[in-house]
Amino acid sequence: MRAFIACSARDNVSNDYKNLASDVATVLARHDYKLIYGGADTGMMGKCLMTYKYEGKKVKGFVDIKDAEYAERLEFDAMDVLPNTFDRTRDLYKSADLIVILPGGIGTLAEFISCMEENLTRGDNKKMILFNYNHFYTPLLNFYTKLYDDKFVSNEALKSFIIVKTIEDLEKVI
Repeated sequence: MRAFIACSARDNVSNDYKNLASDVATVLARHDYKLIYGGADTGMMGKCLMTYKYEGKKVKGFVDIKDAEYAERLEFDAMDVLPNTFDRTRDLYKSADLIVILPGGIGTLAEFISCMEENLTRGDNKKMILFNYNHFYTPLLNFYTKLYDDKFVSNEALKSFIIVKTIEDLEKVI
């Protein structure tokens, strides 16, 4: 099984978020998920990568061509270099059996929406987990409810992902 963890690469985020990323990566690694990785070695992403390496698990990197030279030093077990972030996100989605969305910025949000759209369009029924740590995604969830109430999205869209708030919740759904 392969897991894609979407999260922030920014170094200046709180250590609480970095620790969450490490804890999530530990749980997935110990459940024998390989990591499908599309990021850097900084911030929350860096914590995921370091945790997987510490656990001795496999990591496959997907990188934009502009980051290929940088990514060479990350010592992935395998790496695909793609022409742009759209193709990178597509391949992250296609390669993952499980998608976990942690708190993050624009890139993380774009990956969540892209993966959700692919899952709905393709009918893959891949398990997608939105980690609503400290109510980080509550405003987004309220927006999705508004989209549903105003008939812009179907009920299937709202049911296309599972919301968890704790590591214990995560372990129950994987």
